[in-house]
Amino acid sequence: MDKLIKGLLDLLTDPIFLTMIAGAVVAALVRRWWQFRSHRAARAEQISALNPLAARLGGTVISAEQGDTAAWSAGFLEPVKSDGSAYDTVLKGKWLRRSKPQWDLAMDFRRGDWHVRVTEAAVRIAAYTGYGVRWEQEHRVEVATAPMAPMRMARPKKYTADGRPIPLADFEKLWDSWLSEPPATVRSRQAAWQRVQLPSPMDQEFFVWGSDPSAVVRDLNFTALHWLIDHEEHLPPQAHSMRLTFEAGVVYIVMDHHIDQAGLMAVVDMICGLLDRMPGARPRHPAAAV
Repeated sequence: MDKLIKGLLDLLTDPIFLTMIAGAVVAALVRRWWQFRSHRAARAEQISALNPLAARLGGTVISAEQGDTAAWSAGFLEPVKSDGSAYDTVLKGKWLRRSKPQWDLAMDFRRGDWHVRVTEAAVRIAAYTGYGVRWEQEHRVEVATAPMAPMRMARPKKYTADGRPIPLADFEKLWDSWLSEPPATVRSRQAAWQRVQLPSPMDQEFFVWGSDPSAVVRDLNFTALHWLIDHEEHLPPQAHSMRLTFEAGVVYIVMDHHIDQAGLMAVVDMICGLLDRMPGARPRHPAAAV
């Protein structure tokens, strides 16, 4: 034991060993500084690229240094949050995070009478191997509406990429943990949360959970749901499942990666067109109390 302690003391006082430790610390700090510097530069480039689109829409794009870039739903849904799947829990959970999630930018505009906010958030994630750290992004599209019955909805994919049919049961296994988990505002009130049975044939097209089934069925009428089905072909691939959440006067969809300019307005129009056809939906200014 004495020899072990003596060996450790010798090692800790060895100039070569101390130099190696100091070099490793400096390298880690320089790498972190460089990653944040590169991230700021990439964010500035993206804002510049989004400015023309925002200008055409009569809106604005801001960075975190310029103002509040948090999503309207940030108070009840944190950025870059796990969706409950095993893979996503590891990826977006706290195990591999190397920084606090941050809201990078926000784009505000109006689409018809609807107020829209598109935000992007990022977090540094360590590689599974333990070597290397990268940034992971997600973006959120939100539309403000008058208070409606809280609900979550998703549309099952009918076919795989190679054309094979996908059983509805497989879709339920994939998304049931997300659909059946009550949103934060519902949990805080300890309100009921249950599967909503839509009238046929829409019960084969959508899975819906909510706290007020009768209100959900009234709002998700045939006209509204048929709009979603007709609009699917215009959506980017990651929005095909139409994973929409209604809570606290906000309707939103969360998608991975950077804001996709090519498909963004299709997603916005999908949500606004749906709200236009829902009896309980009314435009609301985001600053108004819910």
